[in-house]
Amino acid sequence: MASGGAQLVEQGAGCRRTDPRSQPRRCQTLEVTPSSLLRIHTILAAPSLLFHASLDLSKPSPSTFHSDHKTSHSMSTEPEAHNYPLHESVLGRIDPEYAAFYNKHIFDKPQVHLQPIAASRSSGILIPGAGPLVPVAKTADYTFPRRHSAGPDVRVRAFTPEGARPAAGWPVCVYFHGGGWVLGTIDTENVVATNLASRGGAVVVTTDYRLAPEYPFPAAVDDCWEAVQWVLGEGKDVLELDTTRLATGGSSAGGNLAAVMCQRAVARPGHPRFKLQLLSVPVADNTADVDNNASWRENKLTPALPAEKMLWYRRHYLPDRADWAHPEASPLLWTGDWAALPPAVIVAGELDVLRDEGVAFGERLRAAGVRADVHVLKGQPHPFLAMDGVLEAGRQAITYFCDALRTMV
Repeated sequence: MASGGAQLVEQGAGCRRTDPRSQPRRCQTLEVTPSSLLRIHTILAAPSLLFHASLDLSKPSPSTFHSDHKTSHSMSTEPEAHNYPLHESVLGRIDPEYAAFYNKHIFDKPQVHLQPIAASRSSGILIPGAGPLVPVAKTADYTFPRRHSAGPDVRVRAFTPEGARPAAGWPVCVYFHGGGWVLGTIDTENVVATNLASRGGAVVVTTDYRLAPEYPFPAAVDDCWEAVQWVLGEGKDVLELDTTRLATGGSSAGGNLAAVMCQRAVARPGHPRFKLQLLSVPVADNTADVDNNASWRENKLTPALPAEKMLWYRRHYLPDRADWAHPEASPLLWTGDWAALPPAVIVAGELDVLRDEGVAFGERLRAAGVRADVHVLKGQPHPFLAMDGVLEAGRQAITYFCDALRTMV
């Protein structure tokens, strides 16, 4: 990919998924360069796989922190019935594959920011449309006391790929789930994690970090840092890791946390550096809104993450407005040494309010001489990577991450 522009990825007519056992399908991608010239490429979308692991991931795990915690928002967990059809502002722009799934399965579901938090946490699947879990050799949870911050023990989950361990140990990726720092659990990214482990050839470690509003900023940041430190210490021996090949990643709020981990590692002397960051629809700037950001204005009423819903998440995680511009809440505003940050693969949605801040994050890296592959998926709203079971764009995005992890130097 050229270093000067974000890649606008478009699903071609022949990209519809049929039998998951079929051969890989070809899709067209459009690369947007600074001169707005388009160059057509061909990529392969991987076929779906089946799952086997030692830990039963078909059953949700109880949350370490929230299962019994009552909040002021949980007076009633019964949402009212409403329909939320696609807004006219996105018609004609949204991916037809996404629109069809939304109209069949999502349009009549309660909106997260319009119901009690407890209702959303108890409703089951955070984002519908995930693909199957992929085979891994072992899945295990570990709980350990924190050493760098105050708080309860931290739980992580490790996915070890099948096959022979490399002589130097497994590469490792510490991956953080999405959910606006308010929703999601250690189960949320199981499908993504098994893909990364199996197809990326690395141990993947996910984290059950604390959620807002019970635990606002910087609780999630501290928990994720504890997970990184465990991987570099005890986890290195337990999981047989080569921590010289250390990556991180995450989706949405998790992408925010992953970017912050890379910046912390640079800012704190003596800490090993990450070699790669995988950022899916990341929250990079918590000061962005409809008044100062074009993608927020264009996609104000997009499905999945309309502007008001993103602000709802922000206000729970960052109740003190003074923290909105804190670099560990808004990594785009970090003033450290960008040239010392690791290469990045960033995927964004054309119809996502977060699109421009994700692209801007990649531009900051490039300006500092750091490789950043930025893919803007045409017609996609916010959560497409987690919808790989029904969206070609989701399968494409995961493939970008797996390929980068497998070839991490």
